Amino acid sequence: MSYQKSPARREPEKSEGFFSLTLGRKKKQRDSVNALDIEARDAIDGGTVTQEIDPSSFHLEEGEERSMIDQKSREAKDVVDLERVLMEWIDDVLVEQRIIVKNIQEDLFDGQVLQKLLEKLGDVKLQVPEVTQTAQGQKDKLRAVLDKVSQQLQIQSWNETKWSVDSIHSKNLIAILHLLVALAAHYKAPIRLPEDVHIKVVVVKKVGGKLEHRMVEEQITSTMDQMTGGKFERDAFDTLFDHAPDKLNIVKRSLIEFANRHLDKLNLAVTDLDTQFADGVYLVLLMGMLEGYFVPLHSFNLTPESFDHKVHNVKFAFELMTDAGLPTPKARPEDVANCDLKSTLRVLYNLFTKYKKN
Repeated sequence: MSYQKSPARREPEKSEGFFSLTLGRKKKQRDSVNALDIEARDAIDGGTVTQEIDPSSFHLEEGEERSMIDQKSREAKDVVDLERVLMEWIDDVLVEQRIIVKNIQEDLFDGQVLQKLLEKLGDVKLQVPEVTQTAQGQKDKLRAVLDKVSQQLQIQSWNETKWSVDSIHSKNLIAILHLLVALAAHYKAPIRLPEDVHIKVVVVKKVGGKLEHRMVEEQITSTMDQMTGGKFERDAFDTLFDHAPDKLNIVKRSLIEFANRHLDKLNLAVTDLDTQFADGVYLVLLMGMLEGYFVPLHSFNLTPESFDHKVHNVKFAFELMTDAGLPTPKARPEDVANCDLKSTLRVLYNLFTKYKKN
């Protein structure tokens, strides 16, 4: 994150981390407890299990419970996609302040980015110190931010929600995701969150002097309608995919014929709508043909070699559409670049609607 960080942000020494201990290796209880203290943010309430954990490694008091995110679940595509979409949304909201979130846990735990995000989204101003140098100062800022979130979202008490000052400050991934999803839904963020995202959590508890462990699933997102209270605007393509998939090929053929009618002048042809628009090249060239101008080759990547190049091309095509008087596409450039068919169809259909008589 390109933002001045508080001096309090320091990583513990990895050599003393609890999860770096070799399985089965005997350690004194005192050493294990110290290690747990050092790595508390990773081992308690939402940390990540980085390897298979032997329950005998835990030293818990009777009735005490600890939970950790299952590593495979943490690396699941829908979880990774959710983090990416939320981070890119924050970057877009705070672009004028040149804030870039690189790690959703490390960059949001101290309240600085959350403060800026809430002030921008809610058009409010929080009376808190700009930079906090102590853990207590960070928690005080977080408390002020979460109090304002409760007011904005009309929540009776954020203590009753799935996040808290302590959970956010301890870099609890699940709590941070719950908070961001709630903000995105309330402020009608122009993004499409992955639906039905679940994270598996390993829970270890001491009962009757013995350790018991179980796997539970934490639901982070549901459907867009449920998350937004039905406020998310569905369109014809949602209906098409949900209720009339048999007609999908008809729509695709019509859009392919439309695109080829214009791209043929450049001796180009679309045969696979699902993938050929993903790098943005055909979109840029198509806009030039539709509007009757030559697009300078230095303005985009004619032979994109990376995902960033593809996203740049799609964004540039979107700018050309806006300049032509078209509404800003609802689709995200990243989704088009990821070969999301529904997003590609939305973009092409907007062009078809305006230029079909050309």
